[in-house]
Amino acid sequence: MKDILEHQNITAATPFQKKVIPKIKSGANVFAVAPEGSGKTTAIIITTLQKLKDYEEHDNPRVVIFVKDKAAALSLEEKFEPFIKHFNLTTYSVYEERAEQAQKDIIYEGVDIVIGTARRINKLYLMNGINLNDMNTLIIDDAQDLPRIDFAKDIVRISDSFPKCQFIVFSTDYDEKLKSLKNSFMSNALLVQE
Repeated sequence: MKDILEHQNITAATPFQKKVIPKIKSGANVFAVAPEGSGKTTAIIITTLQKLKDYEEHDNPRVVIFVKDKAAALSLEEKFEPFIKHFNLTTYSVYEERAEQAQKDIIYEGVDIVIGTARRINKLYLMNGINLNDMNTLIIDDAQDLPRIDFAKDIVRISDSFPKCQFIVFSTDYDEKLKSLKNSFMSNALLVQE
């Protein structure tokens, strides 16, 4: 992993990453709050790869990452690419602008990391288009930007189905909406703030 990080010109962890990565690696549920530019995205990538690198091959997704929209899904998938090529891992983005059946077919063929909007991931899950039985980590990126309805309906519904999964939320804010989210399914989560 160190060689891969150096190849991406990442030679030292940010102060926020030094706080949050060990907490995530411990397996605890984590609610991480830090400003833009603190290294949240790189922390997502590093911890995801560390969790998956020693696993045997699976057909079903093991990590699901909720993002606010299509642009965020594609951007995060692109940021994973230079890292996952060194592992035998795959990512796939799902969002409303793609045909559901095509998304189901690609996921069925085998994807390790699904990145997508809460609404589309939930819809695929409800129509048996995504098997989450092997999911071990659910991540919410930029939680402050997700509409409240996504929390109430889609994210909490999936989280209720997988109580043994590790939940990780990244946000730039920690307002009343996000406190409510934390209390809804992450009451014992560690709060890590920069």
